[in-house]
Amino acid sequence: MVSGLVTVIAVAVVFTVMVLAHEVGHFVAARKAGVKVEEFGIGYPPRLFTVAKRGDTEFTINAIPVGGFVRMAGEEDPEAPGSLASKSRLARATVLSAGSVMNIILAIVLLSAVYMMGTLTPDESAPGAGIYEVVPGSPADEAGLRVGDTVVAVDGQDVADYEGLSVYTRERVGQQMSLSLRRGDSVTKAEITPRVEPPEGEGPMGIRIGPPLVIKSYAIWEAIPRGIYETGLWLFAIFGWAVAVIRGLVVPQVAGPIGIFQATSEAVQYGLTDTMRFAAFLSTQVGILNILPFPGLDGGRLVFVVLEAIRRGKRISPQREGLVHVIGLVILLGMVLIVSYFDILRVTSGGSLLR
Repeated sequence: MVSGLVTVIAVAVVFTVMVLAHEVGHFVAARKAGVKVEEFGIGYPPRLFTVAKRGDTEFTINAIPVGGFVRMAGEEDPEAPGSLASKSRLARATVLSAGSVMNIILAIVLLSAVYMMGTLTPDESAPGAGIYEVVPGSPADEAGLRVGDTVVAVDGQDVADYEGLSVYTRERVGQQMSLSLRRGDSVTKAEITPRVEPPEGEGPMGIRIGPPLVIKSYAIWEAIPRGIYETGLWLFAIFGWAVAVIRGLVVPQVAGPIGIFQATSEAVQYGLTDTMRFAAFLSTQVGILNILPFPGLDGGRLVFVVLEAIRRGKRISPQREGLVHVIGLVILLGMVLIVSYFDILRVTSGGSLLR
């Protein structure tokens, strides 16, 4: 089990890297476009202190640790010297979307690194049953079973495949079973009692099983395409979820800073590669959510660029655009507070964001 201090440090690193990647995207694109960057901030104001000043840019640490920002001159005012609003529509769209692009690139880099370091891969030819998921709070979780374990024997009998283990388990619900688990290069024992009436979709033991899992590493030229492919799958899944929520087809289940902290903490307990994979998933989410057309987000600002193009270069007044974004930010912060309240209730009741 990872210590509390190490967990907090790991979570802080995950959040910092994800925010920095996003803001570096905006920063680099803005500088390339000739936009004056006044502040590069980690967290939201009020400001705690200034780390450094380079040229026109102050690098600051702020009090509300839920994100970051790049403050550019005249984001809505085309009259301000060196302002974002004074640049072409293509330049503004590039700067606004650069943060999300960097989050997607970060996800690809992290996943590619995971594949190079070694990731669990099904081995159809080997005997036994691999554990692909352990439900928090289930008998398997309480017995110490982990994702990546392979059940090689049960009650002294060898396990030929995962289907045989599934059949045997259903026959032994309510009775204690002794499992022999291959974990890395060692074999460990676990005692477990399958539930007679498990929650829907969890199974008697609370695990999802399949062919045995082995750790396989890939060369860089194999790892990068796999990282791109997996990131692409997540992008389609998250985008599809967002569209379904907008259309009212699904009820949104979201987590605020507290819930994300808890989920990241749980991922840290499984080791470095699982933490990196979860960080890649979070980064992909941030990339998609920031580009959604909601006032105050990058996507909301992009909407005004599109409207300007539709209106053949006629801008909406800076005052009106600024007001829309301020209202959007107030709504977003209100939503964060509401979601955080329910996160606290969920965490204090023993719930998990990884279920």
